[in-house]
Amino acid sequence: MKAALPRPFFSLLVALQLATLFVSGGLAFQNPPPQPELKGRLSALLPTAGIIAQVLETQPGISVVELQQRVSQGGGDLKILASVVGQIQNGNIPIYDERLGISRAEFQRFLIFRNTLEPSGRTVRLSLLRDGSRLAFTDGQGSASTLKGLVIDLNSGELTTAEGFSARPRSVQMIAAQDSSGLGISGGFAWDVKGSNPRTQNALQGHLSLLQVSGGVLLSYNRVVIQKGRVSEDTLNLMYKK
Repeated sequence: MKAALPRPFFSLLVALQLATLFVSGGLAFQNPPPQPELKGRLSALLPTAGIIAQVLETQPGISVVELQQRVSQGGGDLKILASVVGQIQNGNIPIYDERLGISRAEFQRFLIFRNTLEPSGRTVRLSLLRDGSRLAFTDGQGSASTLKGLVIDLNSGELTTAEGFSARPRSVQMIAAQDSSGLGISGGFAWDVKGSNPRTQNALQGHLSLLQVSGGVLLSYNRVVIQKGRVSEDTLNLMYKK
Protein backbone atom coordinates (compact mmCIF):
# COMPACT_ATOMS: atom_id res chain seq x y z
CA MET A 1 0.00 0.00 0.00
CA LYS A 2 1.39 3.40 -0.94
CA ALA A 3 2.27 5.53 2.07
CA ALA A 4 0.43 8.85 2.28
CA LEU A 5 2.63 11.89 2.77
CA PRO A 6 1.58 14.55 5.25
CA ARG A 7 1.76 18.14 4.11
CA PRO A 8 5.32 19.31 4.76
CA PHE A 9 6.37 22.40 6.66
CA PHE A 10 7.34 24.81 3.91
CA SER A 11 9.51 27.77 4.86
CA LEU A 12 9.98 31.00 2.95
CA LEU A 13 9.58 29.25 -0.35
CA VAL A 14 5.92 28.51 0.22
CA ALA A 15 5.38 31.96 1.67
CA LEU A 16 6.75 33.22 -1.64
CA GLN A 17 4.72 30.38 -3.22
CA LEU A 18 7.79 28.87 -4.74
CA ALA A 19 6.84 25.33 -4.04
CA THR A 20 3.47 23.66 -4.71
CA LEU A 21 6.42 25.49 -4.07
CA PHE A 22 4.49 27.98 -7.83
CA VAL A 23 3.63 31.00 -10.93
CA SER A 24 2.91 33.50 -8.17
CA GLY A 25 4.40 36.52 -6.50
CA GLY A 26 6.37 37.40 -9.64
CA LEU A 27 8.00 33.97 -9.99
CA ALA A 28 7.66 32.10 -13.27
CA PHE A 29 8.76 28.53 -13.96
CA GLN A 30 10.18 27.40 -17.28
CA ASN A 31 11.89 24.39 -18.75
CA PRO A 32 15.63 24.39 -18.01
CA PRO A 33 17.98 25.73 -20.70
CA PRO A 34 19.84 23.34 -23.02
CA GLN A 35 23.42 22.25 -22.53
CA PRO A 36 25.95 23.77 -22.05
CA GLU A 37 24.03 26.75 -20.64
CA LEU A 38 22.41 24.56 -17.98
CA LYS A 39 25.76 23.31 -16.70
CA GLY A 40 27.19 26.81 -16.62
CA ARG A 41 24.26 28.28 -14.70
CA LEU A 42 24.16 25.41 -12.22
CA SER A 43 27.90 25.63 -11.60
CA ALA A 44 27.57 29.36 -10.94
CA LEU A 45 24.95 28.76 -8.25
CA LEU A 46 26.05 25.55 -6.54
CA PRO A 47 28.38 25.84 -3.54
CA THR A 48 31.99 24.72 -3.66
CA ALA A 49 33.63 22.31 -1.22
CA GLY A 50 34.41 23.94 2.11
CA ILE A 51 32.41 27.11 1.46
CA ILE A 52 31.05 28.84 4.57
CA ALA A 53 27.30 29.44 4.48
CA GLN A 54 25.13 31.54 6.74
CA VAL A 55 22.13 29.78 8.31
CA LEU A 56 18.90 31.75 7.90
CA GLU A 57 15.70 31.44 9.89
CA THR A 58 12.13 32.34 8.96
CA GLN A 59 10.42 35.17 10.81
CA PRO A 60 6.76 36.18 10.50
CA GLY A 61 6.06 39.28 8.44
CA ILE A 62 4.67 42.53 9.78
CA SER A 63 1.06 41.64 8.94
CA VAL A 64 1.22 38.78 11.45
CA VAL A 65 2.37 41.19 14.15
CA GLU A 66 -0.41 43.61 13.22
CA LEU A 67 -2.97 40.78 13.37
CA GLN A 68 -1.82 39.89 16.89
CA GLN A 69 -2.09 43.52 17.99
CA ARG A 70 -5.52 44.00 16.42
CA VAL A 71 -7.02 40.88 18.01
CA SER A 72 -5.49 41.66 21.40
CA GLN A 73 -6.74 45.24 21.36
CA GLY A 74 -10.21 44.12 20.27
CA GLY A 75 -10.54 41.59 23.07
CA GLY A 76 -10.45 38.54 20.80
CA ASP A 77 -9.78 34.98 21.97
CA LEU A 78 -6.01 34.70 22.46
CA LYS A 79 -6.05 30.89 22.22
CA ILE A 80 -7.66 31.09 18.80
CA LEU A 81 -5.14 33.78 17.85
CA ALA A 82 -2.25 31.51 18.88
CA SER A 83 -3.70 28.73 16.72
CA VAL A 84 -3.99 31.06 13.71
CA VAL A 85 -0.42 32.34 14.11
CA GLY A 86 0.81 28.76 14.38
CA GLN A 87 -0.91 27.89 11.09
CA ILE A 88 0.75 30.86 9.40
CA GLN A 89 4.22 30.06 10.74
CA ASN A 90 3.85 26.48 9.50
CA GLY A 91 3.16 27.71 5.98
CA ASN A 92 -0.55 26.87 6.10
CA ILE A 93 -3.44 29.14 5.13
CA PRO A 94 -5.18 30.03 8.42
CA ILE A 95 -8.90 29.52 8.93
CA TYR A 96 -11.11 32.43 10.02
CA ASP A 97 -12.79 32.13 13.42
CA GLU A 98 -15.29 34.74 14.62
CA ARG A 99 -13.90 34.38 18.16
CA LEU A 100 -10.92 36.44 16.96
CA GLY A 101 -13.17 39.45 17.40
CA ILE A 102 -12.62 40.86 13.92
CA SER A 103 -14.63 40.57 10.73
CA ARG A 104 -13.87 38.03 8.03
CA ALA A 105 -13.02 40.86 5.60
CA GLU A 106 -10.53 42.37 8.04
CA PHE A 107 -9.05 38.93 8.70
CA GLN A 108 -8.51 38.42 4.96
CA ARG A 109 -6.57 41.68 4.72
CA PHE A 110 -4.07 40.41 7.26
CA LEU A 111 -3.38 37.33 5.12
CA ILE A 112 -1.32 39.39 2.67
CA PHE A 113 1.82 38.34 4.48
CA ARG A 114 5.31 37.22 3.63
CA ASN A 115 7.62 35.34 5.94
CA THR A 116 11.10 36.81 5.87
CA LEU A 117 14.50 35.19 6.21
CA GLU A 118 16.76 36.59 8.91
CA PRO A 119 20.37 35.68 9.85
CA SER A 120 20.50 33.23 12.76
CA GLY A 121 24.06 34.17 13.71
CA ARG A 122 25.21 30.63 12.86
CA THR A 123 27.37 29.44 9.97
CA VAL A 124 28.16 26.01 8.54
CA ARG A 125 30.92 24.65 6.32
CA LEU A 126 29.53 22.68 3.39
CA SER A 127 31.11 19.38 2.43
CA LEU A 128 30.86 18.41 -1.24
CA LEU A 129 32.51 15.92 -3.57
CA ARG A 130 32.83 16.37 -7.35
CA ASP A 131 32.97 13.19 -9.43
CA GLY A 132 32.93 13.97 -13.13
CA SER A 133 29.67 15.78 -13.82
CA ARG A 134 28.13 14.76 -10.50
CA LEU A 135 28.25 16.99 -7.42
CA ALA A 136 27.40 15.27 -4.13
CA PHE A 137 26.72 16.74 -0.70
CA THR A 138 28.65 14.59 1.76
CA ASP A 139 28.99 14.70 5.55
CA GLY A 140 28.03 18.15 6.77
CA GLN A 141 28.23 19.75 10.19
CA GLY A 142 25.16 20.70 12.19
CA SER A 143 22.10 21.64 10.17
CA ALA A 144 24.03 21.13 6.91
CA SER A 145 23.71 17.37 7.46
CA THR A 146 20.17 17.76 6.05
CA LEU A 147 21.81 18.01 2.62
CA LYS A 148 23.81 14.78 2.99
CA GLY A 149 23.19 12.38 0.13
CA LEU A 150 21.87 14.92 -2.37
CA VAL A 151 23.52 14.51 -5.78
CA ILE A 152 23.12 16.86 -8.76
CA ASP A 153 24.18 15.91 -12.27
CA LEU A 154 25.56 19.08 -13.81
CA ASN A 155 24.92 17.86 -17.36
CA SER A 156 21.23 16.98 -17.00
CA GLY A 157 20.42 18.92 -13.84
CA GLU A 158 18.82 15.81 -12.34
CA LEU A 159 18.65 15.71 -8.55
CA THR A 160 18.90 12.39 -6.70
CA THR A 161 18.17 12.22 -2.97
CA ALA A 162 19.68 9.99 -0.31
CA GLU A 163 16.40 8.06 -0.31
CA GLY A 164 16.87 7.18 -3.99
CA PHE A 165 14.22 9.43 -5.53
CA SER A 166 14.99 11.87 -8.34
CA ALA A 167 13.63 14.96 -10.09
CA ARG A 168 14.45 17.21 -13.02
CA PRO A 169 15.00 20.95 -12.49
CA ARG A 170 12.82 23.84 -13.51
CA SER A 171 14.25 27.23 -14.35
CA VAL A 172 12.98 30.02 -12.09
CA GLN A 173 12.65 33.57 -13.40
CA MET A 174 11.58 36.60 -11.40
CA ILE A 175 9.39 39.27 -12.94
CA ALA A 176 11.24 42.23 -11.43
CA ALA A 177 8.23 44.53 -11.27
CA GLN A 178 6.35 41.94 -9.20
CA ASP A 179 9.16 40.93 -6.81
CA SER A 180 7.62 41.27 -3.35
CA SER A 181 10.11 38.96 -1.63
CA GLY A 182 12.55 41.68 -0.59
CA LEU A 183 15.40 39.35 -1.56
CA GLY A 184 16.22 40.75 -4.96
CA ILE A 185 15.70 37.40 -6.68
CA SER A 186 17.02 37.35 -10.24
CA GLY A 187 16.49 33.67 -11.05
CA GLY A 188 17.69 30.15 -10.41
CA PHE A 189 16.48 26.56 -10.33
CA ALA A 190 13.97 24.50 -8.35
CA TRP A 191 13.37 20.77 -7.92
CA ASP A 192 10.20 19.16 -6.59
CA VAL A 193 10.85 15.55 -5.70
CA LYS A 194 8.51 12.92 -4.29
CA GLY A 195 8.24 9.18 -4.26
CA SER A 196 7.40 6.17 -2.15
CA ASN A 197 8.44 2.55 -1.84
CA PRO A 198 5.67 0.31 -0.46
CA ARG A 199 8.14 -2.53 0.14
CA THR A 200 10.40 -0.50 2.45
CA GLN A 201 7.61 1.79 3.71
CA ASN A 202 9.83 4.75 2.84
CA ALA A 203 8.57 7.93 1.20
CA LEU A 204 9.77 11.46 0.50
CA GLN A 205 8.30 14.79 -0.50
CA GLY A 206 10.79 17.62 -0.85
CA HIS A 207 11.69 20.89 -2.52
CA LEU A 208 15.17 22.16 -3.30
CA SER A 209 15.89 25.57 -4.76
CA LEU A 210 18.98 27.54 -5.75
CA LEU A 211 18.24 31.23 -6.23
CA GLN A 212 20.48 34.12 -7.16
CA VAL A 213 19.60 36.94 -4.75
CA SER A 214 21.07 40.35 -4.09
CA GLY A 215 23.22 39.08 -1.21
CA GLY A 216 24.58 35.98 -2.93
CA VAL A 217 22.98 32.56 -3.45
CA LEU A 218 20.04 31.25 -1.41
CA LEU A 219 19.92 27.46 -1.07
CA SER A 220 16.73 26.11 0.48
CA TYR A 221 15.78 22.49 1.11
CA ASN A 222 12.48 21.39 2.64
CA ARG A 223 11.53 17.76 3.04
CA VAL A 224 9.19 15.34 4.77
CA VAL A 225 10.53 11.80 5.02
CA ILE A 226 8.75 8.61 6.05
CA GLN A 227 11.10 5.78 7.01
CA LYS A 228 9.47 2.55 8.13
CA GLY A 229 6.37 4.46 9.17
CA ARG A 230 8.21 7.18 11.10
CA VAL A 231 7.82 10.77 9.90
CA SER A 232 10.56 13.41 10.06
CA GLU A 233 10.62 16.97 8.73
CA ASP A 234 13.56 19.21 7.89
CA THR A 235 13.84 22.78 6.65
CA LEU A 236 17.16 24.44 5.81
CA ASN A 237 17.89 27.88 4.37
CA LEU A 238 21.49 28.86 3.62
CA MET A 239 23.06 31.96 2.12
CA TYR A 240 26.56 32.04 0.63
CA LYS A 241 28.60 34.07 -1.82
CA LYS A 242 30.28 32.69 -4.92
